[in-house]
Amino acid sequence: MSETTRAEDRLQLAQWHLSRADQLRLGLVNRAGALLSANALVIAGTAFISGSTLSRISPIIGVTALLALAVSAYSIAQVTGVLTGPRRVPALSRPQSSPIPIAFSYSDTVNEFSSPRAFQDQLLAQSIEEATNDATLELWRCISIHHLRTIKLQRATRGLLASAIVLVVMTAEKLLLGLL
Repeated sequence: MSETTRAEDRLQLAQWHLSRADQLRLGLVNRAGALLSANALVIAGTAFISGSTLSRISPIIGVTALLALAVSAYSIAQVTGVLTGPRRVPALSRPQSSPIPIAFSYSDTVNEFSSPRAFQDQLLAQSIEEATNDATLELWRCISIHHLRTIKLQRATRGLLASAIVLVVMTAEKLLLGLL
């Protein structure tokens, strides 16, 4: 097997991993959407339970309702971070000494090239080895961002579970106070 073939194989492998990373990102986005829907149910349940009678809301119910809403808001904030991605990731930024990962990092590519012609010239002049290096750098960035999004999704899930528990407690309080 020639060196060129091995370089091409490495480039194809890096591209496969980038494609897989995109599928994983889409999976996180789908789960984030489900968490947003579940949080909406908790918020609706909180509103229903706290206002289900014509009488004044008990202070205990009111505090519990605020707690459920606050925890749900935390979960929603974490989910939003999954959908939008990390704001600042200095460790993932391209080192200034490294070349632009042409066609792999869209934001870097758009910022670097002023015209389609300049982009085309640079892309066509790129060797397989350079393309492989660019793909590998972008893959590292994708993996790192996926890791950060997964952490946010875990926090959001814990927040949702906590708000659901508070909703159950609030329902129990409402039932117990209704019996007294």
